[in-house]
Amino acid sequence: MLWLRKSRDVPGWVARDRIGVQTPMGITFLALATFAVIIPALGMLLIFNLNVYFLMAVAWVRRRRAIRTPLGPNAPHVTVQIPLYNERYVSRRIIDAVARLDWPADKLQIQVLDDSTDETRQIVADHVRAWQARGVHIELIHRPKREGYKAGALAYGLETATGDFIAIFDADFIPPPSFLRNTVPVLVQEPDVAFIQTRWDHLNRRQSWLTRIQSILLDGHFAIEQFARCYGGFAFNFNGTGGVWRRSAILDAGGWQSSTLTEDLDLSYRAWVRGWRGLYRRDVTAPAELPPTMQAFRRQQARWAQGGVECARALLVPVWRSKHSLLAKIQASLHLLGYLLTGMMVLMMIGYTFLLILMQYNPQSGLIFTTINVLGPLLLAPTIFYIISQLLLRPLEWQQMVAVFLAQVIGAGMAMNTLRATLKALLGQRGEFLRTPKWGGQAVHATSYRLRADVGVLIDLLWGLYCLLVAIMALSHGHMFVVGYATMAALGSWWVALWTIWPDVARARRPRPARALGAMRG
Repeated sequence: MLWLRKSRDVPGWVARDRIGVQTPMGITFLALATFAVIIPALGMLLIFNLNVYFLMAVAWVRRRRAIRTPLGPNAPHVTVQIPLYNERYVSRRIIDAVARLDWPADKLQIQVLDDSTDETRQIVADHVRAWQARGVHIELIHRPKREGYKAGALAYGLETATGDFIAIFDADFIPPPSFLRNTVPVLVQEPDVAFIQTRWDHLNRRQSWLTRIQSILLDGHFAIEQFARCYGGFAFNFNGTGGVWRRSAILDAGGWQSSTLTEDLDLSYRAWVRGWRGLYRRDVTAPAELPPTMQAFRRQQARWAQGGVECARALLVPVWRSKHSLLAKIQASLHLLGYLLTGMMVLMMIGYTFLLILMQYNPQSGLIFTTINVLGPLLLAPTIFYIISQLLLRPLEWQQMVAVFLAQVIGAGMAMNTLRATLKALLGQRGEFLRTPKWGGQAVHATSYRLRADVGVLIDLLWGLYCLLVAIMALSHGHMFVVGYATMAALGSWWVALWTIWPDVARARRPRPARALGAMRG
């Protein structure tokens, strides 16, 4: 029981408990605010990490689940859509791969949805004409205006699509010839399935440590999360590419919409609320190119984070009004709110500082640290998650184990990048759909589409300094779990920042080609 009084011994107002101990009101309010933030944040982190263990268990128990459905005598009409925007380095490659798909020629329509504004437009036009001359049913579609970005392009193409099933491939993918034969027959025989999503494989996984780290992150999503959600009977999302949709399901769910930056997640959940379900094929792969630069990786992650939170704002109410089970609604909510975990980790880090201050006035507040240290193993769920995903996909190599650890460091270091994106979504700021550049194996420093560092680098550097100070403070009090995470966050933030600006630094140090003598005199 606390009451306020003016104190002669302590400056300002004080709070006094029933045994007479006086605490400055500023510290009391700080304590109330700290616990009001840090306890819900810790609770949310524990819930999400427990759910990670649950998904790992489902994926491991049902790991041998497979779908094999042969194509019947009557193949359905299929439309393949290739949305493009300024993809000069990979546009030919994806068109060639789709043109070679093993499917009856009279039942296959290929739409190249090109919104390009650079020389990609001419490259694509020439390549499409070359395949048309070889008898392939491929057509080039340009929109009058690039409204709605990728979602707008897909919707525009759907108006003239002739297929009952719509396969979608982004520019950086190379589907194998057997792709349609491994996916479409399942949709034919399962009329309540809206889409089939396949596992992304990685064309340039071994290119650098950055691409190895990204492969670890994506493998965890596809090997465990997508698989467990599908075969556990829960909602999961189409990943925007490397899959096939039933046309009637797209229309029934309201079609492609550009109200969020993740049109794939949005449509998937709108279809699920309407009673459709998706299927996931972990045994069927769609190889793709990973972003080879930190700038491109940051842009991709920011878009996914902002779009994910936008979808949560729009879809949580329809999810809870749907007829699905309580467990399915909880799983859907945890999925849609997943990007808020970054904000929770940031709040925890800030809360650590205030807790250390409070311990000087009330040692009992240190029980929070004791709780964190006891529950530490639960917070290690992501590390175990990525190790299990690798065991499910391929034999372990030492490089993968190192990449698993580095993925945790990079993940912590991307906190400010992700937080900025989620805050934009929470504040209702509409973002532009910024595509992730692809280079098709070209030397990045010698090509266009280069991205430059922004103010986010400075924020990363400052956040890394703050995390280091938290680690030093926690070390002096013996809170080792806090020391470990804060140190990892500091190193990760600096690593991400330096990795982002290094290409600009390297270009500035690279000698410029000598100018011609005549030009110099002119």
